[in-house]
Parts: sequence; C-alpha cells; structure tokens
Amino acid sequence: MFTICRPTVGQEAMYNGWKRQHKVKYQCVVLPNFQIGDWFGPAAGRAHNSQVLADSTLMARLQGMRGRLDVDLCVYGDPTYPVHDVLVRAPKGRMTIAMEAYATLMSHYRESVEWVFGEMGELWPFVTDVRRKTTGSRATSKEDCVAALLTNYHTCRYGSVANRYFDTLPPSMSEYRAMYHLHLDNRKMQ
Repeated sequence: MFTICRPTVGQEAMYNGWKRQHKVKYQCVVLPNFQIGDWFGPAAGRAHNSQVLADSTLMARLQGMRGRLDVDLCVYGDPTYPVHDVLVRAPKGRMTIAMEAYATLMSHYRESVEWVFGEMGELWPFVTDVRRKTTGSRATSKEDCVAALLTNYHTCRYGSVANRYFDTLPPSMSEYRAMYHLHLDNRKMQ
C-alpha cells in the first residue's frame, strides 16, 4: 500500500480505515530469490485483500501453471486471504505445536514481502512521495510498476535486504532477462 494525496473525487474508495489514510493497494508475489514475480494494482485503498486477489486472477493463473508444469506449486499468503488449493496461509484458531512452529517460520518469509516494498521506497522515492501521488493527474500506477521492475534489476545486481537476511542469491541479470523473455514467449503461444 502506498499513501496518496486526498483525492478530490471518490475519496471514500481510496480511504483505508485500518491505516486511516488514503491509499492505493498493490498485490505482489515475492519469489524465493526475493524477486517480484507478480505485480497487480493499483486497487482502491478500501478494497479488501481477498477482493484484490480475486481481481488479480492470480489463483487461476497459478492453477494453470500448476497444470502446465505438472508441479504442486502454491504461494504463502497473508491470513486475510481466503483458503485456496494454490494458496497456503497460517491457520486461524487453535494450532498444534507443529502448526505454530510452521506459522512462525513462514511469518518471517511473509514479512519479507514488506521488506521488498520498503526497499522499493528507498530505491525509488517517487513511489512513496505523497505529494506526487494524486489520482487522475499522472501515471503513478505505471511509475510504481516500473519501480517494481527496476527493483528486480537492482536485486539482481546488488542483492536485497531479504537476500542477505535469508542468505540466498538472486539471479544474475542475464538469468533474469532469460526468465522474462521465456515468460513473454509463453504468453505469445497462449
């Protein structure tokens, strides 16, 4: 979520009661190498996470990938997301000791998604500059998308906070470009 200026029109849709500010929401999937693998948004600050997830069609795309790759893949998400066969989240309510240990371990990875957003804001201050974030006056959502892409390139070159914390290596620039071109080629065939 990024804070925006108070809109002159439609401000109630952008107001996030939890943060008590006007916001735009983005949903992103962070891969194990801490690259941004999927980016969706902006959505209204008032939108519930489950609505943003539905609008993104991420679950359908992951199910399609699962079938094409014949791999049992899933993503780990925030507890506010609905239960789905390609989405794992921390269980709610009473947990066994093993479930608690799993939830604790995975919460560190889930929190690292926030680190990616924080790093994006540090690298590209225009994404967090509230004065520049006005609805309808400029292409801020495109700027945010470009910032996500540039963050991936920066991570390839220099690593990220999450890479250092979890002792993982990001892909090289050439590996990243090859993955991106493979993705584009697959989309053309569909």
